[in-house]
Amino acid sequence: MKYVFSFAVLIYIFFMPITANAVFSPFDCNTNATFNYEQGKGSMNTLKYFGTSITIDIYEADKDKAYLALCHALNVVQEYHYLASNFSTYPGYTNIQTINNNPEKLHHIDVKLTELLATSIEWHGITQGRFNIALAPVLEVWRSYRKRCQQGGACELPSDIELANAAKHIDIKQIKLDKKNNTIQMKAGMKLDLGGIAKGWMVEKVYDQLKADNITAFMINAGGNIRHFGTHPDGRQFITAIENPLIRKYQLEHKDFSEINNGEIYHEIIQGEDITIVSSGNYLNYYAVNGQEYHHIIDPTTLYPKKEGVSVSVIMKNKPILADVISTSLFLLPMPEAQDLIKRIGDIEAVWFLDEQGHKINTPQFDQYRAKLNP
Repeated sequence: MKYVFSFAVLIYIFFMPITANAVFSPFDCNTNATFNYEQGKGSMNTLKYFGTSITIDIYEADKDKAYLALCHALNVVQEYHYLASNFSTYPGYTNIQTINNNPEKLHHIDVKLTELLATSIEWHGITQGRFNIALAPVLEVWRSYRKRCQQGGACELPSDIELANAAKHIDIKQIKLDKKNNTIQMKAGMKLDLGGIAKGWMVEKVYDQLKADNITAFMINAGGNIRHFGTHPDGRQFITAIENPLIRKYQLEHKDFSEINNGEIYHEIIQGEDITIVSSGNYLNYYAVNGQEYHHIIDPTTLYPKKEGVSVSVIMKNKPILADVISTSLFLLPMPEAQDLIKRIGDIEAVWFLDEQGHKINTPQFDQYRAKLNP
C-alpha cells in the first residue's frame, strides 16, 4: 500500500510582516495563498503568516464547498497572525507589537487576544516558570548575538550583565490583564512574545472552523504543528513522520549523515484520527561559540539555552490548543519535573530524543500511536 506522509518538522517562529511594502488586505484569500483541488482533495498553502509554511489538506467531494472552507480557514490564520505578531502592527488591530511599542499605556484588545494572554499567564505557573510570554527582552538579546554570528559576524555570548538588565523586565506579574474589560497594561521596558503558544492556538482555531464548515477529514501542518481529524478516504488513519533531528541538523550543515542512526531520516512514524503532534528542539536555530552550541529555546529560570537534550515530540488528544506550550516546557524541564508535569496534566504522550548518540525514551502509552505500516 502506498502511504502519503505529513512531516512534523520543527520551525522556529518569527511573526514577520506579511510581505515587505505590501498593501494590507485583511482576509483576502486569492492573493495570500495558493489553492488546489483534485480528485476530492482540496489544499491550501501560504508562506505569509507566522513566518512559516502553513498547509491545509481537506477531503471534500464538493469543490466549491472545499474552496470556501479553505478560505474560511485562511481567514482564521490571518486574524491570529495579525493579533499575535510582535514584529508588525496592522491597521485596525491592537496587537502584541502595538502593546510592546507602548507598554505603559492601557490598551483595549480583542477578546481573542485576551483569551490567549490569560491562558499564557496561567501556564507560567503550571510550568514552573518555563513558559513566560514576558521573556521577550531576554530573547531579543540572544537573537541579536545569534543573528550576528549566523550572518558572518563575531560569534560571542551575551554578558551576564546584559542578560541581567534584560531580565529586570520579564516579571509576568507586572502584566495587568483585565479579562472582563479586555484591557492590558505593563511596566516600562516590558515586551511580550507569543511565539511559544500562538501558532498552536491558531491551529486549533482552524480545526474548529473546518469542523464548523462540516469538513469531516483534514490535516493541518503549520510549520511542523500537525493536526489530524477524521480518516483518509482510503480508510486508514492519517500518518505523520517525525524527522530525525540529528539527520536534519547534518543536512543543514551539509555534512554526511549516513552513519548517524543508520541514516534513518525519521525517528518516529505516527498515526491517529484526532490528534495533535508538536516538536520542540535545539537543532534548527543555533550558533556556536568556542565549539559550544547555543540554541534559541531560552530557559527563563537561567536566561540560557538548556544544555541537555535534542528534541521532544508530544502527542495530545485533549487540550491540543496547548500542545506548543507543553512541548516547549517538556523540553526545558529536567526529566523528573517533565514527567511530573505529564502526570499532572494527563492525556499526553511524548518521546524525548536525548543526545547525539540517538538515545530516546518515551512515555508508557506512546506505542499506541506508532504506525504499523504494511509493506
